[in-house]
Amino acid sequence: MMNLKRFWKKRDTTRVKFKNVKMKISILFFTVIAVVISSCTQSQKKNDPTVSSQQNNMLVAQQIKISVDGMTCSACQSTVKKTIKSLDGVKEAEVSLENKNAFITYYPNLIKPEQIMKAVNDKGFTAGKPQEVKQ
Repeated sequence: MMNLKRFWKKRDTTRVKFKNVKMKISILFFTVIAVVISSCTQSQKKNDPTVSSQQNNMLVAQQIKISVDGMTCSACQSTVKKTIKSLDGVKEAEVSLENKNAFITYYPNLIKPEQIMKAVNDKGFTAGKPQEVKQ
């Protein structure tokens, strides 16, 4: 009779161990799924600001020139360029330290030149009045 009790005790502990392993695998599986789903949604947000790139290609882009005062070095130039390019609706930006100006290609139905000027001014530089550039 004693041997039978030992047998059942061993059997019960393996059953408990199996349940623990099964639970850990289930938790790991759901954790991996949650991480994958969250990373997919984050990458979609980065790739789709407000308008898809296919729609941007159908929009008519305009180009303006804005004078930028206060730039004294290449770090300033880089800051101005990054600031402008980070705005939704800006397609391209080229900033010249020598000429103290920026050429900006943007989508007028997504952003206004005044918003670009404000972003540059908020960084501590002085943006001049935008001038339309003929393409």
